Amino acid sequence: MIRGIYDTVAGMNVQISRTENASYNLSNANLPGFKKDLIIVKPFQELVQLSVGQLNNTNLLPNRSVLGETNNGAKVEQVYIDLSNGQTSITGNNTDFALQGPGFFTLMDPDNEENIYYTRNGSFSIDPDGYLVNDMGLRVMGNDGAITVNNVDSFWVDNKGNVMEEDVVVNTFEIVTFDNTDDLDRFGSNFLLPQNQEPIPVEEPIVIQSCLENANVEPVKETVELISATRAYETGQKIIQSQDSMLDIAINKVGLLR
Repeated sequence: MIRGIYDTVAGMNVQISRTENASYNLSNANLPGFKKDLIIVKPFQELVQLSVGQLNNTNLLPNRSVLGETNNGAKVEQVYIDLSNGQTSITGNNTDFALQGPGFFTLMDPDNEENIYYTRNGSFSIDPDGYLVNDMGLRVMGNDGAITVNNVDSFWVDNKGNVMEEDVVVNTFEIVTFDNTDDLDRFGSNFLLPQNQEPIPVEEPIVIQSCLENANVEPVKETVELISATRAYETGQKIIQSQDSMLDIAINKVGLLR
């Protein structure tokens, strides 16, 4: 009975994670280029087996008979970023850009050029110095350094990411990807940082001017997930109350001498 309470609590913790994840995705549903988080839930015993590894194949454990199976609850194994493409929306702003297919825009902090960030959010503007920047002032990088624009009304970008002024290529968007996109860490809501791996140029990027990539969040689906997790959590609360009542009966009434 005590084990049942622990198992129920483990399940409630999973529902809390589901609720937080769905709420986080919904809060960023209108952020261009945002990539939603997904969670993987596994039974607790599977996670223990993965941690122990091949311990059962050694002589460290004695031979024992299998009496049966028991459920030890569940736990969130991993939270990962879903990098699937979002839909593309036309904005009409010639400093907005959307990527189709793989790749990320490369941004640099002008106050510390060693700080490089990667994003799918192509909502940019031109700063007073002529640099193409995001809303935080980070400069958009091209293959020949930070992208600059002399005349915001006359420049244009082709689908390969070439920045054109008077039909002359002045720079090309630095669109990159990574060998292991599962090993990218989120920085803020819309920046990604690699861990121990170098960026790889995308050979044939597709850049669309005057458009933005929408977040790949499905609000209705996330709302249903939020409701489902909340109801499951409430069910867990009722189960614990029931188990507590049964435990009270077992301790205080069963076997009571009269």
